Amino acid sequence: MENLLKYIGLYTTATVAIAGMIGYLTKRIIEQVLNKDLEKFKTNLEAQNQIAKLNFDKEMESYKSDLNLLNSRQSLLHQKRSEMILDLYQKLVSLHNAMLDMTARMRNVTGKDQETIQKEEFERIQKTGELGNDFFNYYQTNKIYFTTNICELIEEIQDGLRQSHSDYSFKYLWGLPHSEMTHDMAIKANEKVKDEIPKLMSKLENEFRKSIGVIEGK
Repeated sequence: MENLLKYIGLYTTATVAIAGMIGYLTKRIIEQVLNKDLEKFKTNLEAQNQIAKLNFDKEMESYKSDLNLLNSRQSLLHQKRSEMILDLYQKLVSLHNAMLDMTARMRNVTGKDQETIQKEEFERIQKTGELGNDFFNYYQTNKIYFTTNICELIEEIQDGLRQSHSDYSFKYLWGLPHSEMTHDMAIKANEKVKDEIPKLMSKLENEFRKSIGVIEGK
């Protein structure tokens, strides 16, 4: 009986020891597996982060390139528009000055015969017509560069100048004698060119300034 108890005691001790060893080994194996999985996870995560960073950098470079291209196009467009506005404004000023000269109600004709007076009058009408055509054609060809407000003002000025030129030159182009009707038409043309057109030109000048950045648009 005593021997049996000793045997059981030894068996129990051995069993506990083996169980403890198995538990320890199991824990170590689990720890190693977890460590390996963790290291693998870290490695994969770092790789994914690196790929994501490379893709982000690539997209940023593409975005910067597109932005630079857009800025370059906008800069070229602004420069082109500014040149167009300068050229168009110079043509308009030349046309308006010629219209003022053509429709002037007082003119020094001392020492000139009627033929010379009529010849000079026709030359002024012809010159103004040529300047008008130059201005109108330039605008029509390049109006895509101008804002809607600018186009509306230019076309209103254009209509006013055309009407004034037509009213004033009517009797000369048709060879009509001086009459109350032709006199009134000439006065009407002069008043429009002298009083109404400058007001429209002032509005147009402000729109031009906004467009080229001289003053901020509101």
